[in-house]
Amino acid sequence: MNGERVRFALRPPPDRMVPDRLRRFARRLLLAARTPVLLASGLFRRRSSVPPPPARVGRILVVRTDRLGDMALTAAALLDLREHFRGATITVLAPAGPLALLESHPAVDRRVVLDRGGLPREMIGAFDLAIDFTPDEDLRGAFLVARTRAPLRIGFAAAGRQALFSLRGPRADPGRHLVDLHRDLLVSLGIAPRDRGVSLFVSPDERGAAQSRLATLGAALPRVAVHPGGHYATQRWAPERFAEVIALLTERTGAACIVLHGPGEEKLAERVCAASPDALPAGPQSIRQLLALISSCELFLGNNSGPLHIAAALGIPTVSVSGPTDPARFAPRGPADRVIRHEIACAPCGRGRCWHHTCLRSIEPDEVVEAAEAAVRSLRTREEAQ
Repeated sequence: MNGERVRFALRPPPDRMVPDRLRRFARRLLLAARTPVLLASGLFRRRSSVPPPPARVGRILVVRTDRLGDMALTAAALLDLREHFRGATITVLAPAGPLALLESHPAVDRRVVLDRGGLPREMIGAFDLAIDFTPDEDLRGAFLVARTRAPLRIGFAAAGRQALFSLRGPRADPGRHLVDLHRDLLVSLGIAPRDRGVSLFVSPDERGAAQSRLATLGAALPRVAVHPGGHYATQRWAPERFAEVIALLTERTGAACIVLHGPGEEKLAERVCAASPDALPAGPQSIRQLLALISSCELFLGNNSGPLHIAAALGIPTVSVSGPTDPARFAPRGPADRVIRHEIACAPCGRGRCWHHTCLRSIEPDEVVEAAEAAVRSLRTREEAQ
């Protein structure tokens, strides 16, 4: 090289998360800008800290504007509402999918589908108390509650949305579990929440149909419901890894593994079933059929998703893999629930996009199988003791 020095230019790889960071930064700016505006709009509205006496409340509206898992996590709070306001009529306003979870629910008198049209006109002025269970800064639920013109309105305080309520609610603490946040809101209404093992319900006819479907599939005990889906791609463990777990679990415990899917998740279920001959495809299911199938299984295995929270609300033991989702906020907390995750520097990030996905890719099938085996052994031990 004739004594010449060779220089290498070392450049860091391109940051693929720049667009995501920019979106998050823009969101923070928007929230910071809207907060004083909303608070100023409610400056002369008096908010009370005194819980309403049950005798004053005859008509209650509960609003949820989000997804299946959020409704499943709210179901226990509905039972507490019913117990406290015994003489009240409870109406729930929510999208059609989540609302279907509340069929056969003993706390709910009426269900109204929330569509793009917003609050139906006949609901304006029709309630004494309106409750928004949205646990973050989103305004849609708060605006719906405000539009009811109910004299008593309550929801979480976050980025100025509290200006739309007439009762003081708790802060929407982002580090607090959603179930605890719901309980905080109930305490603001003078309600003492109770620990509940089961908060979603299936009718005898629905359970019978599910049992028949499982028998058709040849699913003997113990039965494991496997759901490889999730709202965001970053929440989904690889379908082929679920297939490995199914093969090992079937071999070691004799479990029948039924693969579930929701709308748009058909390809994920097909990949699982194609990679493991032991996988039993449940096929297309309505929300109520999905609920009944899960309730007829002894164990649920999946990602952080709506069906995971449905299983927990049904009292079914769960094993879940968790990556970007914060378990301190979302994970099932029952004594029979197990969460598989790895402590890495960037998790939990709560993001719906990721270029490396290390948090879930680092989880091995053997780890999940071990937790599922332990759950099955525990079930058998309890059955033998009975």
